[in-house]
Amino acid sequence: MIESILSQFEISGAFVKAEKWGTGLINDTWLCEYFEGETARRYILQRLNPGVFALPVQVMENIRTVTDHMVRRLAAAGVVDPQQQVLSLIPAVTGHPYVLDASGGAWRATHFIESCSVYDIVSSPDLAREIGRGLGRFQALVSDLQPRLLHDTLPSFHNTPYYLREFDEALKKDIRSRAAEVRPEVEFVNRRRRTASLLMDRLDSGRIPLRVVHNDPKANNVLISDLTGKAVCMIDLDTVKPGIVHFDFGDCVRSACNPAGEDAKHFGDIRIDPDLFAALAEGYLGEAAIFLTPDETELLALSPKVITYELGLRFLADYLRGDTYFKTTSPAQNLHRARVQLLLLEDMERAAPQMAAIIKKNMT
Repeated sequence: MIESILSQFEISGAFVKAEKWGTGLINDTWLCEYFEGETARRYILQRLNPGVFALPVQVMENIRTVTDHMVRRLAAAGVVDPQQQVLSLIPAVTGHPYVLDASGGAWRATHFIESCSVYDIVSSPDLAREIGRGLGRFQALVSDLQPRLLHDTLPSFHNTPYYLREFDEALKKDIRSRAAEVRPEVEFVNRRRRTASLLMDRLDSGRIPLRVVHNDPKANNVLISDLTGKAVCMIDLDTVKPGIVHFDFGDCVRSACNPAGEDAKHFGDIRIDPDLFAALAEGYLGEAAIFLTPDETELLALSPKVITYELGLRFLADYLRGDTYFKTTSPAQNLHRARVQLLLLEDMERAAPQMAAIIKKNMT
């Protein structure tokens, strides 16, 4: 089936092989190899998860709008080969940026950017700085792209009050009889219910602007050059749509500045590392400060707490529902993930004054 799907994209050369690739929790991904003459070329093929992306055509239209805009910005800035700094879509033979299979599933192909890596765990301030810089540069390149030009492909995505309501509903239904098992986590969530609205209230009041944002800028969605150690580009652009910069900054910090990772083996290792946070904030603001408003900057230090609370809610609700959204490899993995996020949030609360001081320092 993979070779049949690939044949519908504008890829030249002879197909060699395709292997499952990556550690993503949502889409299925393959690394595909072709020979063109004596040259081996590699491509990424992905099938969008239909359970997550109900409007795959709109998802792909958003990606094309964003990547085309970024290429134009880079070219105008004098970058000789801008497609080496932007995830480059390969068109289908129909001219669309996607292929639909017999079941209506959507597939996309992109050029594989060689000599680059992604990191699930951030082990040094230098790497954290580049991950922050990669996110800041992405946001800066799309800062003049009008959000109205993009589809809202995931309504309520990063709307934390919405996820709190979803959690409440999953807890009430308790279809897998797991509620008793998560009583301490429920109490933790309930004590922090006000956290859910801290960002959305600012957006709804017009205090902070709606922008085009990535919406899922985990550490492993920033491609890092093996040769220079520098950020190359953001990948996994399925969630690109209108939002606020705090969705991105908060999620990036949550992912990159906990050295133990989302599936931490030992709860005692979970923490917000101040050195990683300082480096990530420095890299991010070095690119993003030029377009951020004062109100946006003021909320940056708060945003990781909101987004971490949100993801804890989502993992916990998915566990209560029977693990229908996030891929798992063990029966209680989503519960473990939820506990990691809630412990990380607790450490962020302790570190809040230090995080705010770091943001302020990088803006002066």
